[in-house]
Amino acid sequence: MLHGHHMKKRLSKNKSDIYFVYPGNINAKTGGYIYEKNILEYAKIRDINIRSIALSENYPFPTNNDIKYFLKILDKIDPDSKIIIDGLALEGMYSIFKKLLTYNVIALIHHPLYLEFKGQRSKKFLRLEKENFKKINKFIVTSKNTKNLLINEFKVLNNRISVVEPGIERLVKYNFKNNSKIHFLTCGSIINRKNYLFLLKVLKPLDNFILEIVGDTTRDISYYKKLKKFISKNSMNRKIIFHGTISDTKLAKLYSKTDCYISVSKYEGFGMSLANALIIKKPIITFFTNTILNTLGKKGVIYFKKFEVNDLRNIIIKYILNKKKFKKLNIDIHKNKRYLLSPLESAKKFVKLI
Repeated sequence: MLHGHHMKKRLSKNKSDIYFVYPGNINAKTGGYIYEKNILEYAKIRDINIRSIALSENYPFPTNNDIKYFLKILDKIDPDSKIIIDGLALEGMYSIFKKLLTYNVIALIHHPLYLEFKGQRSKKFLRLEKENFKKINKFIVTSKNTKNLLINEFKVLNNRISVVEPGIERLVKYNFKNNSKIHFLTCGSIINRKNYLFLLKVLKPLDNFILEIVGDTTRDISYYKKLKKFISKNSMNRKIIFHGTISDTKLAKLYSKTDCYISVSKYEGFGMSLANALIIKKPIITFFTNTILNTLGKKGVIYFKKFEVNDLRNIIIKYILNKKKFKKLNIDIHKNKRYLLSPLESAKKFVKLI
């Protein structure tokens, strides 16, 4: 467990204390963890006492021992203290909600977990969310669309929900010569929700491109192996590059080098990687959701609305491989004036709310 305080030494029965509960490794390069780490680092610099508590990475499917561990922590916290709980952890705690909600809980929701899964697992989370979200007194969410979802789908009162968009780091821009091949970039952990297999099928018959994929390859090993098998079977090894998790410097260089950022993710709570592309002024192709439309706006962005291989392939041929239309897309992205908060602005706003 990383960065969590030791129960015996650090926790106190002080109602002015603020606790921040999250599962797993906060140093992981995912949008949610980057968001939370930014808040904790800001609080530390400003001498604001937020005590972080790292729980098992098993959440939202904790073991009995994981729950027992958290209950021991709860017993050492004054019920009037504020406890911010990341949604991934919170949605693994439905079995102890009755006890949990005797505390001053602030739910941090990036997106409800029914959107993360499919089939019976999705249906179960949706049922539990409908049953329990309306019992929580305060939410902080990362987009207006998530707020609207909580109001309309889960009947949460408007005045219980605050929106704090993620802060987007301003990446250093590097100069590169024009690519002889079209370079696509996409970022996100190698998991089913990011829908990479669909993207590979779209790109399969195309030539003269390179797709760079940045993201943790260890979260779903079987899905990663499925992708590698598809790449090998279709002789795409020289076209597809997996970078895994990388430094900010290397990430900035990949963004600078790319011709087009492409996202085929089924759902995003905000779309931080897409926001990076907007800030560095790279044309974007992405699946349409109201959340992403709110994050990016329209200029320099091509949206597709259904996961049809031929449809997306035709969009790439029409807008990226066509030099005239691609030039216009580059001009349009520079006209996009959507303002995105900096990490400092986001953290300030979050801390003010708690």
